[in-house]
Amino acid sequence: MVEEPNMESGDSKASAAGGKLSWPQTPDGFRHLVDAHLPRLLAYAAHRLRDIHDAEDVVQEVFVRAYIERAKHRDVLEVSAYLYRMTSNACADLMRKRCGRSPMLRILPRSDDPLETGGPASPERGPSQATSDIEEADRVEQLLARLPKAQAEAVRLRVFGELTLGEIALLNGCSIHTVSSRLRYGFRKLRRLVKKDRTT
Repeated sequence: MVEEPNMESGDSKASAAGGKLSWPQTPDGFRHLVDAHLPRLLAYAAHRLRDIHDAEDVVQEVFVRAYIERAKHRDVLEVSAYLYRMTSNACADLMRKRCGRSPMLRILPRSDDPLETGGPASPERGPSQATSDIEEADRVEQLLARLPKAQAEAVRLRVFGELTLGEIALLNGCSIHTVSSRLRYGFRKLRRLVKKDRTT
């Protein structure tokens, strides 16, 4: 189940996630950017698309565009938020193309805590655990689908993307207060939904 993270905006977390890095202009600098953002972007896209292969394609496309257009973005300071915006847009584009066909949920990247790490699946994990992973991810997305879209997206960015409140605000073009409210009401509704589902 999605657990409510610490609600502090925290500059230390932004630095740890690479949020304060400037847009790199060299191949070596870009490799550092990819290392800093790949796991969280992949986890975010996988939970949004519910298909790890589509998520990998989307994130790869985002990084390729980010590198090709590096000169245009050299003055961008909020790199993390900008990359999430690119990923969010790419996910939305793909979901529009998907319209009319049923998305197939495949094994999501997961270690001991996939919702936080977004790391690759362990080779020692058997079929029963993989099935459990899929079912858990599906339950989370079904719950998020019952929230208002703005609240659901704020929760995804906070939990799966591990963005700070400030980064989410920048990404969505709103205030930190608005983000905080969306998260507060979103998590409150999720708790009510889980409690209701357990009693029915």
